[in-house]
Amino acid sequence: MRIATSLIVTVAAASQVGATDCGQITRDQGFDLWCGEVLCTWKLERGEVKRVGTWNENDPGVELVGDDVAIEQLTPVTSYDTTCIRFELVADIAETAEVHLHADVFGDGSVEYSQRLPTANWKPMSFLIPVRAPYDGVRFELTKRGSGRAVLAQLQAETATGDCDGFTVIQPDPAPAGARCGMNDHCASGMCRYVGVSGGFGIAQLCVDCDPELGSSACPAQQVCGVDDALSRVLSPAPRCVPSASKLVGDDCRLDGECASGICNSFVCSTCDLDAPCVNETCGEAYANGPHVCAAGLRARTTGQPCATDGDCASNRCLGDIRKQCKDGRACTTPEQCPVEDGLAPGECTEVGVEGGRCE
Repeated sequence: MRIATSLIVTVAAASQVGATDCGQITRDQGFDLWCGEVLCTWKLERGEVKRVGTWNENDPGVELVGDDVAIEQLTPVTSYDTTCIRFELVADIAETAEVHLHADVFGDGSVEYSQRLPTANWKPMSFLIPVRAPYDGVRFELTKRGSGRAVLAQLQAETATGDCDGFTVIQPDPAPAGARCGMNDHCASGMCRYVGVSGGFGIAQLCVDCDPELGSSACPAQQVCGVDDALSRVLSPAPRCVPSASKLVGDDCRLDGECASGICNSFVCSTCDLDAPCVNETCGEAYANGPHVCAAGLRARTTGQPCATDGDCASNRCLGDIRKQCKDGRACTTPEQCPVEDGLAPGECTEVGVEGGRCE
């Protein structure tokens, strides 16, 4: 069974390279960006939020409205950036409101740090959060219970390497599949392995759900140790048991056995590679980080033949599900699924072609 090949160097996946904005970790520190009735960069989990005035009516903040409210932001900070995070905010919190700050390393739903915010009248607050390396991403969550007023005026998290000396360090184990790791004990699956990473980023040491070193014996019958979608934008796609021959041309893959075509070329199910060359045609990439097909973009395919873009077909119509992906090649439906590229904002989720296409 062939394994998709790539540049063999030990590096981190693009989604796991450190990402801050000059040390700043969170976006929209003053709660200035609103998309209608909700914040643009903070996700409303439950309850209601409202844009209100603060001590300065011209400098609005966000009120957590109701008895059970929660907002969150998944940040791309990693241990490449820091193992010490400073969290600062200014708030107006009544005695009858119970407001907590939570930190969820990896953004996998397991809260490793929780701090109740004290009653305050626009009082600045600061907390230091030390986190053991390696880790990828932290989801910050603010929750409110009770009927009292709770308004946040400013909030920011920033790198503070060295300032956490003497504090109890958060142990972010066990890590989910796709997280960087240094040993088996770091991973929920108990398996930390070197695996190939798509998008031209070589090899990374990741937590995996099946052992790629075991080959065909790593998974039950009718399954292979392939690759599945990343659990979140701060994690990499990682080996998992997937049904054999279940993926279409254009889908992500690690092994030939995942693909209905039987060919996984450069981590994408394809129609050709060095072992299955084209006849009198060139095997080329249909689009960046896309499948390899014969005579890509030359309108050489006829009705019913496989295609990856309209340009592959004589009819100029490739029928199938639209393929959208992030810059690193992972599948997506919205930018929120894409790794941060610049200014802490997720990268674009771009329509690139067709999955499992057939020419009209």
